[in-house]
Amino acid sequence: MITAQDLSIGYDTPLLEHIDFDVEQGECIMLCGANGSGKSTILKTIAGVCKPIKGNIFVQGEMAMVPTRIPKVKGFTLKDFVKMSCFAFSDWSGRIGPEFEKRMDNVLSTLNIDMLADKDISSLSDGEFQKGCIATALVRKANVIILDEPTAFLDIENRVTILETLHKIASDTGSAVIFSTHDLHEGIRSCDKVLSIGYDGKVRMSSEEMFDKIETVKKGFKNKSIIFED
Repeated sequence: MITAQDLSIGYDTPLLEHIDFDVEQGECIMLCGANGSGKSTILKTIAGVCKPIKGNIFVQGEMAMVPTRIPKVKGFTLKDFVKMSCFAFSDWSGRIGPEFEKRMDNVLSTLNIDMLADKDISSLSDGEFQKGCIATALVRKANVIILDEPTAFLDIENRVTILETLHKIASDTGSAVIFSTHDLHEGIRSCDKVLSIGYDGKVRMSSEEMFDKIETVKKGFKNKSIIFED
């Protein structure tokens, strides 16, 4: 679903170079690395927001990106908020057809937030609203879903819930999901593989083995006191 070949990314000068990785259908990938290492730049390059300096990035099918910390603007119900993501599929008057209405209802039900559909998004908890943000990608049936720090500002229970939800989405829908996070302990248990930006500037993809995921995470940080317990 996503293929990077000898990719160099950055702005005026390369931030990261010689990046090669593949993300397969149905895989949930955790992107990690120190602050300023280039996580957001990788995600923006995959999404097409930033152009590669060198090399190629290939993405198959529909793609949706969920940025970090979307504001909860008062005056919109959760259903209104999700419906706005379908604007490209609406008619001249801005209405979406019954197919998208049904799909939206199914997505809200899948994420267990259907009971919140008519609530103002400003009244939702951060965890509930984050699920609503994920719903905007699912309702478009995106083949590739990119999330920049989806667990930022959430408490531990909601962090675990959101990451488990992302893994289930990838497994159940076949979409490729890639998310960046600093919540390493929760993230490593909810992802299939780790894409790590090393402190040496190298980008590495782990296998699905837990030991390899842990070692790949550790190569992203100079501090060797990062410990993962069973």
